[in-house]
Amino acid sequence: MHRRTIVIAGACIAAALAAGFILVPDLLYDRFIWKYFVGPVVADAVGEPVSHHGVEAAAGYTLLSELVYGLLLLVAFYGMYRVLRRLNIEVDARFIAGAMPYIVLGATLRTLEDSGLFQRPLTYLFISPVIYIQIGVYLALGLAIGILAGRTSRAKGRRVFIAALSMLTAGYTLTYLLLSGWMTAALSPLVVALSAIAAFICFELLPHDRIHGLFSSGLFFVLPSLYLIGRWTLGGQWSSYSQVHLMVVPLVAILATGITGLVYLASRWQGWQPGTDAVNLSLVFGHMVDGWVSYLAVVDPLGMGISYGEKHPLPLLLMEHGGGIAYPLAKLGIVLGIIYALDVYLREELAGRTTLTGLIKLFVLVLGLSPGLRDLLRILMGI
Repeated sequence: MHRRTIVIAGACIAAALAAGFILVPDLLYDRFIWKYFVGPVVADAVGEPVSHHGVEAAAGYTLLSELVYGLLLLVAFYGMYRVLRRLNIEVDARFIAGAMPYIVLGATLRTLEDSGLFQRPLTYLFISPVIYIQIGVYLALGLAIGILAGRTSRAKGRRVFIAALSMLTAGYTLTYLLLSGWMTAALSPLVVALSAIAAFICFELLPHDRIHGLFSSGLFFVLPSLYLIGRWTLGGQWSSYSQVHLMVVPLVAILATGITGLVYLASRWQGWQPGTDAVNLSLVFGHMVDGWVSYLAVVDPLGMGISYGEKHPLPLLLMEHGGGIAYPLAKLGIVLGIIYALDVYLREELAGRTTLTGLIKLFVLVLGLSPGLRDLLRILMGI
């Protein structure tokens, strides 16, 4: 009955949209879909407000669009939860480690879009929220490859993984031939082929199970992006921007790792088990990356010549007081509060729902680490 209700609701929404496109296209598309969803993506790509049939749209989010995207995020969360539960996959430290290449991929692709690598209309695919759909597709592909390669014997799993990488490499080569004219700097198919070889070597070195297959597949997707970022950093820029800031990467790594280590030691000292859990520590580390990067970017306490603004009012308010240090400390307090709520306050209510708890923590991690890595890479590249 539950599945039937979902199908009926989906069919009704599709029918309503189809009727709207036929009967009132100017109201449904121009004044709703274009103004709040399509237009902002186009405006973000061109860097200025755009107009369609007299309806203007600007980059960024509105209260309505954030509400709709929030609802879609909840639907995606529920769908992912159902799939993982059906497959008996626990969202634990191993799964988060396996999904890490895809988190990094989202940050690198957004950074490359910021650098001017992609031209219209290709650039639309790398602007939020479209980029999140793209990363979700890659994650689903990687999980499917991992499951197929991990179900069989080692020899058959190897053949499955090689076949998957071969198809992905061929698909990229075809896409490259069709879309290379919309990229400011070319990415040779040879780099992708080498990424496939690196992914296969990683797969061979690890036990053939679905999580290791997920991680190895993720390497195939993320290594070309990391290559382009390294190419830029070493002087192969395709656009004109300010200087590269190499020191920001080890500095943020030291600060984020140091705070995470202090949380671990304090938790061990006080006997607070949630503070020593690997997944919870990854949440602390991810949000500390975001917090310290924002602090260095906006306040620039070391005078490195970094000059960035802050769009959100609350982080800006926190960075304007206490020398800016209040922002990363506030993020630390918030993430520790989330850990306490999930592992202590709601422990009985969430007992037996480890997949749900782990998925919530994964989303919390992505909300901190992904934008933090993007900002870190932008500072590194000087864009």
